[in-house]
Order: sequence, then C-alpha cells, then structure tokens
Amino acid sequence: MKKLILIPFCLLIILSARAQLNVTGQATLTLQPKRTIISYSIGSTKDSYDEAIASMTNRIDALTLSLAKIGFKKEEIKTSNFNIRQNRKYRQGEPKGEEYIATQSLEIRFDHSTKRLLEVLNKTASDESAPTVSIAFGMSEEQEKSAKELLIQMAVADAKRKADLLAKETGYSIQGIKEINYGNTYNSPQPYRGNMGMMKSFAENDMSNFEAKDLTIRDQVFISYEISK
Repeated sequence: MKKLILIPFCLLIILSARAQLNVTGQATLTLQPKRTIISYSIGSTKDSYDEAIASMTNRIDALTLSLAKIGFKKEEIKTSNFNIRQNRKYRQGEPKGEEYIATQSLEIRFDHSTKRLLEVLNKTASDESAPTVSIAFGMSEEQEKSAKELLIQMAVADAKRKADLLAKETGYSIQGIKEINYGNTYNSPQPYRGNMGMMKSFAENDMSNFEAKDLTIRDQVFISYEISK
C-alpha cells in the first residue's frame, strides 16, 4: 500500500516541476557629457591659526570675485570642503615648532561647452588665488534619467535574447518569467578627471583642442525564466 501511495505522489511533483533558466541581461551606453564640474582647491600654510585662515580667505575671495565677473552667482559657488589642522614642523629630523594648514575647496557646475570651459579656466587663472583644479564631466539630470530607462530596456531585451537562444539550443521552450532581480546594479559614469595643477598654466597655453571624453554607463538585470520540454 505504501508504494501505491508514494509513487503517484512523486510523479505529481516531477510532472509539475519546470526547469529554470537564469540569465543576466547587460547594457552599455556611450554618451556625450552635458555637465561640467570644476573643483578648485586652495591651501595655505602659516605659523599661526589666524594667519593661515586669513591667507586662505584672501585667495578664496579673489577666486570668488573672478568667478562672479564671468557670470557665476554667489549661490552657484559651493564650498565642498573646509579644513584647518595643526602640523609639527621638522628640520633635519628635529621638531622645530608648529604650523597650521588651512584648505578650502569650491565647486561650480554648468552646462557643458568647450568654449565656456576654456573661458572659466582662463579667467580664474589668477596669481593671487592660484588654485589647484580638478575637472569632471557628467550627465544632466534629464540625461541621466532617460539613460537609466534606456539601459533597463536594453538589459531586459538582452536577457530575453539570451534566454530564447539558450532555450532553443537545448530543446526547451520558455513558459514565463519566475523572478526578476534588479537594484543597485546601475554603474554611474566614471567622469573624466584631470588634475591640472596650478591654474596659471591654462592662461599661458593654447587649450583650443581640449575636448571632454565620452561617458560610458552600464546596467544589468537578472531574470529567471521557467522553461519546459
């Protein structure tokens, strides 16, 4: 009796079970950047706290004034970092008193154009402010939103294409989707960055051929398909 009961039960499980096909759909886009981000860093080292702050503030003020002259409003010039620390001075391996190192970083963002970029770099190449600069190129909010949507569409289509091919080549047919996993897979672009050193070099050199590198972004989606013979 036990065999008569167990055999049909096992057959029911086997017949109702469907094989599963797990596929990763991937997508890649290459886009021209639509935003430029310039970060200026200014530092000053003095023997006293007040001198370090005063020296750095004077240079920050000079840079802010240069940016204002080329159309940047006060609220568009953001402080991204401010720090002052005490440091011990050494001479021939022996401590020789204390010094203070003050640093501050400013950041500006604007719609990308090579002409505007070169204007900003050349107009802020002041001996008085003498900042170090880092340039990054990124996407606008609208561009990033549409790119994310397109990447998902492309990744899902890629998963479907792979699943169809795998099922066909192994003699299965796709019955439906069992599970979709997506989240935290979006690979934001790693923007081009160039530490250009002292800004004065921009005013002294021909930068007319300076062009932003295209951005490459990627995304993926994991889909489990139900398949059967």
